[in-house]
Amino acid sequence: QQTKVQPILDQAKPQITAIHQEAMQKMKTVMDSTLSQIRPLLNADQQKKLDDIQKAHQDMMNAHKALHNAMQE
Repeated sequence: QQTKVQPILDQAKPQITAIHQEAMQKMKTVMDSTLSQIRPLLNADQQKKLDDIQKAHQDMMNAHKALHNAMQE
């Protein structure tokens, strides 16, 4: 069974990857727009907290991407 299923999965993988990348880009656009509207409403301490949260999120995403890439090798 696995020899029959694997080619099907391999064929679908590029399409799934493209859909995922497109969705992530759209989500990033919405988040950037949202944060650019929220940021002016925050005081300096809140802006720093937001920056810290964004950096932590970016670090987590980078680590996840690195792990994913390492698993692909």
